[in-house]
Parts: sequence; C-alpha cells; structure tokens
Amino acid sequence: MRRSVFVAGRGALSGFGRGLAALVTGVFAGETALQERVRTHAYEVATDVVGEFPPGTLPDDVAENDLPRRSAEAAAEEAFAEAGGPDRRRIGLVYATTKADMSGICGPGEGLASPMFVARQLTADLGLGGRPSAVSVACASGVVGIAVAARRIAAGEVDRMLVVASDVINEFILRGFSGMGALDPHRCRPFDAARRGVSLGDGAGAIVLTSDERESIGIRVSGYAGANDACHVTGPDYEGLGIGLAARRAIEHAGLQPTDIDLLHLHATGTRANDKTEAIGLGNVWRDHADRTPPAFGSKSQTGHTLGAAGVLESLLAIAALERRQVPRNVGLMDNDCDPRLDLPTSPRKLERARHALKVASGFGGVQGAAVFSR
Repeated sequence: MRRSVFVAGRGALSGFGRGLAALVTGVFAGETALQERVRTHAYEVATDVVGEFPPGTLPDDVAENDLPRRSAEAAAEEAFAEAGGPDRRRIGLVYATTKADMSGICGPGEGLASPMFVARQLTADLGLGGRPSAVSVACASGVVGIAVAARRIAAGEVDRMLVVASDVINEFILRGFSGMGALDPHRCRPFDAARRGVSLGDGAGAIVLTSDERESIGIRVSGYAGANDACHVTGPDYEGLGIGLAARRAIEHAGLQPTDIDLLHLHATGTRANDKTEAIGLGNVWRDHADRTPPAFGSKSQTGHTLGAAGVLESLLAIAALERRQVPRNVGLMDNDCDPRLDLPTSPRKLERARHALKVASGFGGVQGAAVFSR
C-alpha cells in the first residue's frame, strides 16, 4: 500500500513579486504581471513584454545568472515557514528546472545549465540533509518534480521532501523562443482566436511534502502520472494524445473518475498548436462522461511562461482554487477558437464542489505531466 502524501508548505516568487500571497491575489484578481521589459530590455527579440521579477523581489546586486538559485532559496524559505520549520537535516530535495544556472553559457561561470549544479548548491544553502536530485524535462519539469518527490514518500523511502522549481528569463531563452517565432509581440492570449504565441516570465515555486497528515495544510497529492507523445522536437501531437493520456493516468492513480475532478489548471501557453491540441486532448478525457470538462483556467497570460517553474507555481494556483472554491477568469480570452468541450470561464466562477483539482503540463520533446490535488 502506498502512503498518503500531504502538502505542508508553499512558497513562490513571480512577476507579481515575492510571496505566495502576491501570486494568488494577482491571478484571482484578474491582473497581469506582463509588463514592458526592463532587466532584459537590451535583447532585440520579437516581443515588448515579459513577466520579470519586479524591483525589490530580490536584492538588486543579484546577477541574472544567480537569479534561479536565489529565487529558489527564497521560495523554499517561505515554504519551510508555512510548514512550521521542520528539521531540514531529514529532508531531501527535488529541484526542477529547464535551464537552471546559465553561467558558462551566458557569460562567465560554472553553471553550464546543469540542474544538479544548482540542486547541490540549494542543498548546501538550505541546510538539507538528504541527497538532492534534479528533474529537467522542459516545461513539464515542475509537475514531474512533484510526482518524483511524492512517489518517494508514498513508497516509504522518506517522510518529507522539498520540491523547488525555478527558471528566469535571459538572453538565451528570449532569443531561442524569438527565433522559433513562438513569442507574442504583446501579452499572450491563450485559446483566443487572435493568439500569436507565448509570453515569458521569471518564476520560482516550492512545495514541502510530508507523509504526516498532522503537518498538512489540508491538501493531498492524490495522483500523478506522465506520458510522452514523442512526435516532434518542439510541437505537440495534433490529437492531444499525450496530454490526454497523462491526465487519465493521474486521475486513475488518484482512484478517481473524470467526473470527480472539479477544476483544471491548464498548460495554456498561447501558441496556436499547443492550445488547440490541449483542448482536444482534455476534451477527449471527458468524452464518455460529460459534454464538457470541469471549469479550466490557465495563468501564463498573467505570469508569463516560467518554463520549468511553471508546474510548481501553477500547482499552487490549482490548490488556491480548491481553497477559495473558485476558478479565476482566463485573462485575455475573448473569442475561443479551440475545442468547445474545454470549459474556459471568461469571468470568475464559484465552485459548488471543490474536492479535486487536476494540473497538467507539457514540454518540448512531447513530455507530459499531470497531478491531482485533493482536499
């Protein structure tokens, strides 16, 4: 029998500033952190806006290549504080990221985009006693990182784990997405007929997981799963088979049926292909159960796409939706041209039932992740 896994603490840094409260308040108020580029203004790319950490989020003297590590530390400290200050010597780390520390690639340094390089630094800086591990599976990294940590607790290997995810915008990332023609020149508009691409953002998120229900905030990680459609280096499967399979597997792993899910947090990047196929894939999960999915929302039109950090930050928003019994509106959505079976509220919607939330994530290479959070 697998042990239950509970959420004990949470932390976040985003374009809304430092702290989970800033992120949750901004998203549920329908605000956006996507603003004109400041820290990254010198890079000539095909967009004017990003979701950078605002001034004061971290000390001004922190170099750009140090931001993934320092933001991860800050998110972890907030999560530990909510968890009541557990003994860190008995806690292991899963660090999730797409690009990690880019020093050595973008300027001098030793980072070389190695996730384990940052994971070892975080273990030392935070005083953790467990052996660190790292997950880097593109933009599904955060959700997969939660699954990796939860599985270790469920199997009885450890009693507590810290999951930290971070990525920040830099020249390499901006020019890469710009070169692919994947950036919206303005603020991204997921699922809207006029969408033109993704907006990028800085982000760090942390979750402390535990096997002890007495330490819980009242939320369980009840199911998790993955899949890989393996059809293209950067593009999705056009029938949404991978994301649909990951969602089905996570729901089944939680011991649930699709009709038990009360809300969805989507990947929702704003690219034409991703949004279209995500809607098809998730619509098919509910095909034999209901005319439409539960109410679903994305938040990248508010935070920007935070890459490897997105899965953790957006899981925190899925948990917040359960706690508030409300799904926020899909900011920027005016004219939905995707599969109408995906229920996309354009105004905040109260939930009659708020027991189970499904979070899905996708990444380059066809990797898919999904997790179910339950009250």
